Amino acid sequence: MGKRVRKKWTILWGHGASVMILGAAFLGGGIVGGIFAGLAQGEGALELGNYLSDYLTLAAEGTVMRSFWPVLWEQMRYFLAAVVLGVTAIGVVGLPVLFGVKGFFFSFSVGCFFRVFGGAGLLPALVLFGLPALLWAPGFFLAGTQGLSNAQSLIRRGLGEGRSEIPACQMVYWARNGLCCVLFFICSALEYVVVPILLKAAAHAVL
Repeated sequence: MGKRVRKKWTILWGHGASVMILGAAFLGGGIVGGIFAGLAQGEGALELGNYLSDYLTLAAEGTVMRSFWPVLWEQMRYFLAAVVLGVTAIGVVGLPVLFGVKGFFFSFSVGCFFRVFGGAGLLPALVLFGLPALLWAPGFFLAGTQGLSNAQSLIRRGLGEGRSEIPACQMVYWARNGLCCVLFFICSALEYVVVPILLKAAAHAVL
């Protein structure tokens, strides 16, 4: 009986299940975000179009400047939230919600550019959101999946499986989070240095 229970937990709560759960949450949030971006109509759509047009105009002039630390915080906040949720049992629910929110805003942002500028809007969207995602997405999913596995282990301990290992007690767990920090720092540097240059060219192509 005990072996069957442990096997069931492995299937439902293993590392592979964590990847699928968080991937589904991110995808689900992305679908909802894309739908919301497409629903903009009337005055809301006009304001959105004016805002993005003004933004790209400033980008084309090279006047869209941001300091490094706000960029770093914007990139790191989701990662830090994933780390905190991952060391608590609340992460079993909180991490899928966090990934759904991240997927929503990622898709919504891209969808807004497409909604206003059509297919041409995907070019600045790729520069603004797609390029940084090449770095933050691996780090975010690595931190999230191991965090969800850790939160699940805490739940299993609470349910009486005293022998369940706690990944956060192992050095490799924090080494991976350290690697994620490096990825997010590089991503922020890329967004601060490279993205404004590419966005200027993309804005000229769209306007």
